[in-house]
Amino acid sequence: MKQLLVHNANDSAAWLYREMSSALTLWLLAAACSVAPILGSDNRVLGGEPADISQFPWQVSVEYVEAHRCGASIVSANWVMTAAWCIMGTDPIYYVLRVGTSIRESGGATYTVSDLVWHEDFDYVLTDRDIGFFEISGSISFDDNVQAVALATEELEAGTTVTVSGWGSLQPGADYPEQLHAVNTTIIDRSSCNDTYEGIVTENMICAGEPEGGKDACNGDKGGPLVANSTQYGIVSWGYGCFYPPYPGVYTNIVSLRSWINETIGV
Repeated sequence: MKQLLVHNANDSAAWLYREMSSALTLWLLAAACSVAPILGSDNRVLGGEPADISQFPWQVSVEYVEAHRCGASIVSANWVMTAAWCIMGTDPIYYVLRVGTSIRESGGATYTVSDLVWHEDFDYVLTDRDIGFFEISGSISFDDNVQAVALATEELEAGTTVTVSGWGSLQPGADYPEQLHAVNTTIIDRSSCNDTYEGIVTENMICAGEPEGGKDACNGDKGGPLVANSTQYGIVSWGYGCFYPPYPGVYTNIVSLRSWINETIGV
């Protein structure tokens, strides 16, 4: 059964608590990783290039109170997939989903949200089963720049090239860019990733990154898609900083949660 959010007066407090907790976590992780080499200021955290929405027509900008908050992906005319972290403790009324545009908070088409759903076993502390959905009010109209992404049924082998896209920060502390960006990176063996993260990577997660760092998702990309050949394999979830080698980005594993997705939204 799907887990539905209970809408109540504590929504704003829950969101604020999560934002404060996330900020503290990021500060602690940055301190813990201070011994790792830091890329020069002329390097972008995401490490990618400007992209056009026609290359990633499933990409969604999640706007919360009229400002970009997270990424997401279209999985059907009625459902948009994101990270549970992005929606837990909030109310559908505050969201607008923007599709079909390369420019943040401008153009394309917008849709309101009728309901929010997240995994009933989402572990906020470990960020395990970090997956959730927006149910659209009405249905999304498809065209060349607005399409649903296929969902993976088999995991990729280590070493496979994947792409992450979004409007996340391009350098530490920077504002979100107006233009959509994307970067190619590489799937990392889960066992090796788990060794790096000292045992906190579960089978509901996949890892991607480069040994030298610098190619990663960052603030504002959370909830967005990790794809290969127009198929989504991961959801941007967590990591130690945005570019600290040897720590790769960690993504929700679509394959391990595929049955739950189908049971919950019928896709």
